[in-house]
Amino acid sequence: MKIVINPTYSILSSFISNIPTLFEQEGELVFKARNQLKSYSVEGFDVIVKRYKKPHLINRIAYTFFRPSKAKRAYEYALRLSELSINTPAPIAYIEQNSCGLINYGYFISVYEKDYSDIRNLMTGAQTDDDLLQELSTYIANFHNKGVLHFDMSPGNILYKKDENNYRFTLIDINRMQFLPSISKIKRFKSFHSLSDNKAVLSKVAKLYAAAANLDESETVEKINQYCTEF
Repeated sequence: MKIVINPTYSILSSFISNIPTLFEQEGELVFKARNQLKSYSVEGFDVIVKRYKKPHLINRIAYTFFRPSKAKRAYEYALRLSELSINTPAPIAYIEQNSCGLINYGYFISVYEKDYSDIRNLMTGAQTDDDLLQELSTYIANFHNKGVLHFDMSPGNILYKKDENNYRFTLIDINRMQFLPSISKIKRFKSFHSLSDNKAVLSKVAKLYAAAANLDESETVEKINQYCTEF
């Protein structure tokens, strides 16, 4: 078993080393689908543990010998985002649990940002908040301008909270990302493909994004809607 711990959170070493056992027996279930998320309170920290679904055989071989695992990518990408001053839950550790010489399960451990909400209602149109849409569009333009491309930019993976008069955002589910010197217009537009299926909301976001990213408004609205429709 491979365990990598962020030195900032070395106080949690004992807890982290026992996660593969604890995960089956303890913790509050936050989410369960392909992957599972459980929360814990340890040494004064609110912690979230994500266990990735056991890969099929080909990916077990690939993640063991040729490609970084999802857990490792999530941890390392979180560190990269922090270096770029792009908020994401602070990475605590990752674990690669092996069986028969191959990766069996991967775990990514981070600080649990309990006071954030996702943007699902905003993207369906059930929630109306023009200021939030403006800040969200500027936020996306900002991390695109820094060369960060999130391949799963869905409403559940961008969280927000309001501090006094300002909105703060954080990115989650970050194991599928690229860090590039610059991002082309087409890649920018395509990255919106899973953000919303409400055309009115999406068009408004596209207009605001175009202004924030200094892109042509008509082209931006047309292409973002096109790629969302195709998706």
